[in-house]
Amino acid sequence: RARAREALRLKIRGAKMPAAKQSPKLLKRARARRGKGLEPTGVLKCTEKAGNAALLIQQRCSACHGRTIRDVLGSMMENGNRYTMADLRYDIKLGRLDVLPAGSSAGAIPAGKARADAPLAGQPLPDASLDQFFKFLQGQLRMELREHTGAKLELPDKDAEQMWPDVEAFVTPNLGATERWVPYHTVLGVHELFLVQSVHARKDWDERQRFFAMFIFRAHCKRDLFNKAQLPQMLTKGFWQDPKKAFAPGGPMEKSILAYRRKTGQPLITSCFRIIPPRVLKDDTENLVRSITSRTQALLDVAEIAWPVMKDKKKTASQKMEEISKMMQEAQGCGDTWAKMLTVCMDLAYPKERLLESQCDVGTGAAPPLRCLLPKGGSGNRVADLKALLKLVNSAKGPHAKNFWSTLKKAESILRSKFKAWPLVCAQANTKERAMTAVTLQVQLCEYRQFRHSIARLKYGLPDDESMRGEVEKETRLDPENFIEFDDKKKCVKFELPKDDKKISFDVPIKLVGNKKMVAARVAAMCFLKMRDGASKEEVTKFRDETAKGFCGGEDAPDSSPAWQECRIALSHPSPLVAFQVEAKSGKKFPFQTTLMAAGSILEAERMARLCWMKLSAGATKEAVIEYRNRLYKKRASDNGSSERPAKKSRK
Repeated sequence: RARAREALRLKIRGAKMPAAKQSPKLLKRARARRGKGLEPTGVLKCTEKAGNAALLIQQRCSACHGRTIRDVLGSMMENGNRYTMADLRYDIKLGRLDVLPAGSSAGAIPAGKARADAPLAGQPLPDASLDQFFKFLQGQLRMELREHTGAKLELPDKDAEQMWPDVEAFVTPNLGATERWVPYHTVLGVHELFLVQSVHARKDWDERQRFFAMFIFRAHCKRDLFNKAQLPQMLTKGFWQDPKKAFAPGGPMEKSILAYRRKTGQPLITSCFRIIPPRVLKDDTENLVRSITSRTQALLDVAEIAWPVMKDKKKTASQKMEEISKMMQEAQGCGDTWAKMLTVCMDLAYPKERLLESQCDVGTGAAPPLRCLLPKGGSGNRVADLKALLKLVNSAKGPHAKNFWSTLKKAESILRSKFKAWPLVCAQANTKERAMTAVTLQVQLCEYRQFRHSIARLKYGLPDDESMRGEVEKETRLDPENFIEFDDKKKCVKFELPKDDKKISFDVPIKLVGNKKMVAARVAAMCFLKMRDGASKEEVTKFRDETAKGFCGGEDAPDSSPAWQECRIALSHPSPLVAFQVEAKSGKKFPFQTTLMAAGSILEAERMARLCWMKLSAGATKEAVIEYRNRLYKKRASDNGSSERPAKKSRK
């Protein structure tokens, strides 16, 4: 189990391989994973679709008009967030932005549609308040009962009743196919309730199988897809012998999903996820299906390791969640969104464990309302502030607070009666008075934030509620490949990092690494990441020079080899290493790695890894390549005049 867990954590992830400007083939292949035609010097053009979109979307697309991709990535948008590659790809996919060749003129910005005047346009938007939050929660409870029981919940709070049309206007567009609304009781969310009724209630699966099925569904969150394309496969005798194998390329699950898509034309992933799959197959449908099956395999890897952790009686709930959440975030093709989503599902599936009861990590969506509702904006420490607001909410004595608690008691009584056959629903719909949990508070803060944006747009004619804008995002989403280029005149690989509305220039002279452009590009990529994550220019310059001293030359992969993308060192690891996976002829993947300690330097560890990657990709056995790698280690030690045998310290 330990080896499996370590293998999962060492999967390659993070930024793509940076490309030198003079290596067009490599540049094209590296960017193909992120979308077609996204050259950094491409000029963006705002389309009529952007002009007809929501005001906030229109503003951000207009801000991109006439600028290059390189200039807009990381730039500040009107709502206080930075424009990311995900934003760009999404706007291009929906036709809001076009990419023109470098040097093109974008022309004038298309005129947008005429918009109806908001009833309170020109008037200031009232500040958020704890009283308004309690009234909003009462509206959430009424909507919840209307959607799930058909009952109309009477609100004793006259002000909450007056606010109801605003809550209804906010929630209604997020119902149905959009699947975006989160009710007060998260177990009644579209996906959560489906899991309760269609997975956790199954008697023909054991507990472990139900646990794994939860991960399978969460890879896409489409109920019809699960029922019609996946469930028939999951009910076969052979499926549970090796679930991951069923999702292999060309396997039964991939064929079943493809057949479902071609027959029905239905979406394969919930619209509440903004995902554009990496391009690995030419056909769009096949590419989308492959992204789902690959993500499912990654989540099944997590499930395989998470299951014994979940059942470990020696671990506390906090320890379990910390360990499992980290696994999820590190799984290939997943990340923070899936981690949060799955931890909530696990908490709902195992209510007695109280997995999230001690978790007070505050996400970016809950931070702005947290700041708005606390006196003087809170302390700035999100964890402490969430606890402080939770105490305020549970101890509030005002009329709106009292009306909320009485409304909650009545609503939960109706819900328990309606869902008496579903213990997992009843378990959550049983809140003790003045005992709201930190998890519920955080989820509802996120919904309250969106509600505030809704009334800002619909009633006040504003693009959003400025007070609820998120904090400026860190530059962790800026990828080196979009900024690094080769300067033939200066003989260096250079980049300009956007930071605080300025650009920090940096270069790596190719003479530092034997005039090897691709090696210089790798050094530049590592420098970019360090500077992006907060290191000063002086610190990065020192890192560049020390890294370059480790260049030894020697045989290396061709500039066009994918090894340059696949073999990148993980400097954040306690024992820095270069880890990658290779697929054997049998279709089974296995890990391989080189270490900084054994190789002697960062650049040598990467060079040796590239050589090993090429041999493995050419069909050599893992055992043969391990011997080859150890010879490289031994030669390195010999060249340095050392008698040590570092290969023994390197894991296989």
